[in-house]
Amino acid sequence: MNITKILTSTFLFLLGSFGHWYIMYWQFKTPNWIKSPIPYLLALGCTWLWIKASDYGVAGFNGSMWSNRFLFFVTGVIAGSILYPIHYGQPFTLKVLVQLLLALSIIAVSVLWK
Repeated sequence: MNITKILTSTFLFLLGSFGHWYIMYWQFKTPNWIKSPIPYLLALGCTWLWIKASDYGVAGFNGSMWSNRFLFFVTGVIAGSILYPIHYGQPFTLKVLVQLLLALSIIAVSVLWK
């Protein structure tokens, strides 16, 4: 396991996940968003980030596709848990906290289970 590659993968997945959140959910704040070229260009950037993140993640997890996939999932959950309250006022409740902790426990299993 290579922690540097896993951390690089996590950072790239997070960048892509934040971008993806805006692609998907900004249309509810700005109805013409989906008609502009911005979300489509952002999608290209996010795709590139995720491809690079997967390259680092699979290498960092010694070839494990599952661990990389779960890392991808968890970064999306983290992005949503930050951006929903900021932009839509949806509170960060105990339920959300438990779900986030469960998501993080998936990564802990991937990193700590040998």
